[in-house]
Amino acid sequence: MKKLKSIITTRLFFLALAVSICAGTTMGASPASAAESGQVINVDTRLVHNKVLIGSDGKVAMEITLSALDLPDYHRIAEQPVDLIVVLDRSGSMSGQKIHDARTAVLRLLDKLTGIDRFSLISYANNVYTHTPLVPMNYANTDRLRRQVANLRSGGGTNLGGGLQRGVNMFMSSYDNGRQRKIILISDGLANQGITDPYRLGAMASNGPEYNFSVSSVGVGYDFNEILMTTIADHGGGNYYFLENPEYFADVFEKEFKTARRVAANGIEIRIRLQNGVTLSDGGGYPIKMDGNTAIIRPGDLLSGQKRSFFLTYHVPTSQEQNVSLGDMIIDYRHQGTDQRVEKRGAHSVACVSDSDEVLAGIDKEAWSRQVVKDEYNKMKEKVADAVRSGNKDDAMETISEYESKTRGLNETLSSAEVAENLDEDVSELKQQVEETFTGAPAAVIQKQKKESKAMQFESYRIRRDKK
Repeated sequence: MKKLKSIITTRLFFLALAVSICAGTTMGASPASAAESGQVINVDTRLVHNKVLIGSDGKVAMEITLSALDLPDYHRIAEQPVDLIVVLDRSGSMSGQKIHDARTAVLRLLDKLTGIDRFSLISYANNVYTHTPLVPMNYANTDRLRRQVANLRSGGGTNLGGGLQRGVNMFMSSYDNGRQRKIILISDGLANQGITDPYRLGAMASNGPEYNFSVSSVGVGYDFNEILMTTIADHGGGNYYFLENPEYFADVFEKEFKTARRVAANGIEIRIRLQNGVTLSDGGGYPIKMDGNTAIIRPGDLLSGQKRSFFLTYHVPTSQEQNVSLGDMIIDYRHQGTDQRVEKRGAHSVACVSDSDEVLAGIDKEAWSRQVVKDEYNKMKEKVADAVRSGNKDDAMETISEYESKTRGLNETLSSAEVAENLDEDVSELKQQVEETFTGAPAAVIQKQKKESKAMQFESYRIRRDKK
């Protein structure tokens, strides 16, 4: 049953890609408050807990929702010019169907680009090769690129860092001129040459938001490092994709290109000024960068009409009874090359109290239900994926049991139907998935560990960051 659900989920994800590409729209209401303020985006925040117990860990969750106006064509510029750099793995492991499907997908992408767009193709194996710099997609350049793509061959190692650096340098050395700029990095294996450390590669990708471009990553098959590819996408302000089947290359390319046309706000940067002992421990899965006492989160672009929400986790001091401000929040972004800002000053405070009943009474049940199902469950699922990847079945099952026990205990008081369903259905299916992964011959189990850990991690990534 779980295997069937996983297959259905994957197919539905790529069906959703196709539907969004064809429709050219994104689900989401037009927030009136944004229009009234002259802003393109609206920011709503909602505390899950407004009280903590004295002497506790002081953990507090906040839901943040970013909503973009559904901009008419004349306002969002129907044909925003796009600069696209594809950084393609052509190492030996890409031989056969993978390199064939990659070539086909790039050729299909070239057919979608117009004269106002620019494109560059970079490939890497032991070395890094720039097939073409960033050039306008006129007939001559498109024709030349098609010939080069048709001649792509695989072989050698995986200098992923060299390929990424080449693409990053290309954008850093050029002006954006209000264009939407994206790098799509593709790999099917482990980075084994040049820079291989995930955090150094993430730091490389983090130049994207600084220089007005994003970096998306695509992992193909079961042998790539999903932590590395997620880190690159998170730091680069882009999207991460897990493709079991390389035939979906074209869908990913087309989605990245089409959505670039519909960006309402890019380079979004959430700055939270922390004070009075308050810390921010989690940004909904996104990396947190500290600038003095200011926490910075970069959740990527927001499309016209799109709404995305995720949860921030704070810790407040609990040594004495007091009210603690969670600090000011400033959201900077760019719309059509113009800098914009939304400010939320002193919006929320939390009371540290000595009565546990007060703490329970201060929980927003609806927000808590969403936090558990969307954030806490998927954080747990990421840990399970790590354990499965490492071959630790007992650790995986213990992680699930700890989540189940803690959540079920609190839900006996709060009585959330959504949380009860999560415990009765999702948790049970996850247990079954782990059991099935570790059942069978040793060679089959190893292969299932790779597949299932990547599938779990990818689902958690999409849901926590609201990248569905």
